[in-house]
Amino acid sequence: MDIAHFLRNTPVWVWVLLAFLLRRGFAALYDREMTIGRLFFLPVLFLVWGAYGVITETTLAGAGLSVMAAGLLAGTALGYRLWRSQPPLRNSDNPGMIIRAGTPLTLGLIVITFCMKFILTSAIYLQPELRSSASFCMLFGGVTGLVDGVFWGGTLRLFIPWYSRR
Repeated sequence: MDIAHFLRNTPVWVWVLLAFLLRRGFAALYDREMTIGRLFFLPVLFLVWGAYGVITETTLAGAGLSVMAAGLLAGTALGYRLWRSQPPLRNSDNPGMIIRAGTPLTLGLIVITFCMKFILTSAIYLQPELRSSASFCMLFGGVTGLVDGVFWGGTLRLFIPWYSRR
């Protein structure tokens, strides 16, 4: 199977999701006003998408979810460190709103996360026996947890100091 054929057979919703995520990533390049709840949108989205993928795409979901939890912890520590140089959240003049500084980190992580999920899921469809391979299920869970954890770490790095100042 050639790459063009493979990409044409990828479900449309995958490309819609990519467009949505890229739009969010490009918006993240600039300072933006948001509610504090929206700050957690991408970490929660990737957590749900990741856990759903581990549960539905692999037959050893327990092993995958266990390694996903470990990856989530490691990724959170990594994300917390990556975001250390980012400007803190600021209160907006609009009640209930904050201002998040723009950063290319979010766009880069969105692209990396999408590509990793796409590659892992594509590998299962190209080689269905991977679905029941213990090592692949753990790899799937670990990578999924790691990349989502980076989003959680970055979000917490911004949220915790802001929340402490309230």
